Amino acid sequence: MILGQALSYKTNRFLKSNINLRESIPYTQAQNFGILFSNSTPEKGKIAEQLSTLLKGDSKKVKVLAYDRNVEIKHLPFESFSKKDLNFWGNIISQSVQNFSNVSFDFLICLDHNPGEIIKNLLAKSKAKCRVGVCSNSEAYHKTFELIIQTENDLNTVDSVYSYTKNIR
Repeated sequence: MILGQALSYKTNRFLKSNINLRESIPYTQAQNFGILFSNSTPEKGKIAEQLSTLLKGDSKKVKVLAYDRNVEIKHLPFESFSKKDLNFWGNIISQSVQNFSNVSFDFLICLDHNPGEIIKNLLAKSKAKCRVGVCSNSEAYHKTFELIIQTENDLNTVDSVYSYTKNIR
């Protein structure tokens, strides 16, 4: 309960203070991509892997970070974190998660349709130039993302995200 309230407060504070960092650049000039998601289903990891492969095929640097709710299962080929990496007040104590949030990504892509407080906090805290969101209700996330891609399900997420970001000129 307190963790959720602390994260919500910090997220709103980061959204207000980081507003000047956002400035999209064309896909052809972009070099650094970040992918962030909650590892709630096995399909999410596959989607992140497919998107990462497409971006790397275009000679882009890609870092992937997953919020893993089930810390007992370590089947992801990328870095992951859990609530254990946050302290009582919602501050990140994991060095790898802090490093991820400090990278100036050209595009930071969130694969969650409804990001939780921890993911929203990382998005707000990030120094990414353009934050890309995938959601079914764009009204709720207009402050969190610069680009919102509406999809109804995870089946066409990779194609939609890849084609929309690739067409940014």
